[in-house]
Amino acid sequence: MGQIRRYLCVACFVVVASGLSLACAPKSPEDKIADIRALYSARLNGFIIEEEPILVPDVEVVEVGDAEAAEEALVVEPTPVRQIIRLDLLIQHDSYELLPGVTVDISMVDSAEQEKGHWRAWFDTSEVVKANVTQFTHILEDMAYEEGDGFFAEIRNPIPVEERSEYREFAKTSGDS
Repeated sequence: MGQIRRYLCVACFVVVASGLSLACAPKSPEDKIADIRALYSARLNGFIIEEEPILVPDVEVVEVGDAEAAEEALVVEPTPVRQIIRLDLLIQHDSYELLPGVTVDISMVDSAEQEKGHWRAWFDTSEVVKANVTQFTHILEDMAYEEGDGFFAEIRNPIPVEERSEYREFAKTSGDS
């Protein structure tokens, strides 16, 4: 019986020691970035839609002999416009270690909450101080915004290992691990 007890004690010690060594094992550079990144957050503060006229080439002026044809020639088509959407984003973190920047996932949804588009935007956060909220602007061009559409922004966490290459903050470490 004493021998069994001794065997169990040694087995428990080995299990606990190996568990501690795994817990103390150094993390990969990607895992360190993921840990720091998890302390960042982003949210949409608002957005503005601007319409910018699309420049069309000069129209050639043609002389018209009769008045009816002249009226038809003066019909003016509405000027085509393109939509530019300025997103106002707020980014904050709660870490003493800074990342040079973070990738924010941005989604556009329609009035039924169906996704119309998804983008990733990288923001330079090298000077964002811990716990301070910092405002950033991101511009989406040539959008088809309709009344009732909305936008969402987030710093997605966790990022699956197979998707990390799509996030700029992991770029320096992707070949290191």
